[in-house]
Amino acid sequence: MTLMLELCKPESMPLIRRWVAALMLVPESERESIVQAVEAQIVADFSD
Repeated sequence: MTLMLELCKPESMPLIRRWVAALMLVPESERESIVQAVEAQIVADFSD
């Protein structure tokens, strides 16, 4: 829920646009695996 609230803040829009723009460069068939890899890396780096 906290993440959703953060993404709704007006100052988050540039970051959201950059993330979506970068994903649009990836072939559609590979996007899901890219998102999963990024999520896994974030969890590995920042979870306790």
